[in-house]
Amino acid sequence: MAQKEQLQVHYADGDMVILGDLADFQQVETTGAGMILSIIVVDGRLRIDIGGVPTEVRAHDMLICPPKTVLDNIFSTPDFRGLIFGMSYAKFQKTVGTDDSLWSVMMYAREHPVYHMTDAEMRIGSHIFHLFQEKLSGPQDFYYKEVMQSLMVTAFFEVSVIIKRNMIPAGSARVRQPERIFKSFLSLLADSEGRRRTVGDYARALCVSPKYLSACVRMTSGRSALSWIHEYMLEGISRQLRSSGRSVKEIAGDFGFASLSAFGKFVKTRLGVSPRDYRAEIQKQAANG
Repeated sequence: MAQKEQLQVHYADGDMVILGDLADFQQVETTGAGMILSIIVVDGRLRIDIGGVPTEVRAHDMLICPPKTVLDNIFSTPDFRGLIFGMSYAKFQKTVGTDDSLWSVMMYAREHPVYHMTDAEMRIGSHIFHLFQEKLSGPQDFYYKEVMQSLMVTAFFEVSVIIKRNMIPAGSARVRQPERIFKSFLSLLADSEGRRRTVGDYARALCVSPKYLSACVRMTSGRSALSWIHEYMLEGISRQLRSSGRSVKEIAGDFGFASLSAFGKFVKTRLGVSPRDYRAEIQKQAANG
C-alpha cells in the first residue's frame, strides 16, 4: 500500500494522537498502547481485519476500535482520506469514566465496530477533529488541560449518540428474529452492566423462553448467553473496583452475590486476583502513573 503523504501526528502528554489525510495508518495500534481508536472515512474505502474478521469501511462510516482490538491486513483505496483520533484508555477513563455511558458504549462497540454517519454527523466529527488538531499543534496556554478534557467529553458523547442510535436499529422488522433478539439482549446487558445474572432474567425481560434466547444468542454470535452475561458482569465489577469508592461488600451485593466468598471466587477465577488485591493494584498503578 503506497503512502500518499507523510503522516501528520500530534501528541499531547502521551495520551492522545491525531492523524489526518493519510493512506497508511498501520503505525496506529490499539493493542500495545491501550488506545481507543476512532477512524472516520471521508473518501474512498478501507479494508481491514478486525479480530480476524474481514471488514470494509466506506465513505461516511466511522470505525471504533476499543483497547485490545487486533488490526491486521489493512488496505485502503487510492482515494482514501480519513480522520483518525486515538486516546489512551487510562486517560479516557479518567476523563469520562464516571459516566455509565462509557461502559455500555465501549462494550457494544467491541461487537459492532462500524457505524454509518449522516451528513450532519460528518460535519460535526470533522469540526471536532480539526479543533483537536488545532489545539494539539498550538501552545499549551492557560486552562489547556481543562479545555482538552472538555473536548474529549464532547467527542465521546457525540460518538455515543451514533452508537446508541444503532444499538437497536430503526427498521428492525427487516432484521432476522434471532438478530433482533441478540441485539436486544446486548442492549439489556449494557444497561444492567451484567447485574442480571441468569439467562432466565433476560429471557423474561425479552418475553421469550430461556431456551429460545440461548439459541438466538448462539446462532448469532457463536457464543453462549451465559458467557456474554459473565463478560458484562466482569467488566461492570472491574469498573466498580477501579473507579468507585464503594466497598467490596457493597459491590458484591449490587451484583447479586450471596456472599463475599462467592464474589471473591468469581473475580479471582477470571482476573487471577482477589477483588481487594485487584483494587490495590489499580490504585498502586494510578499513584505511580
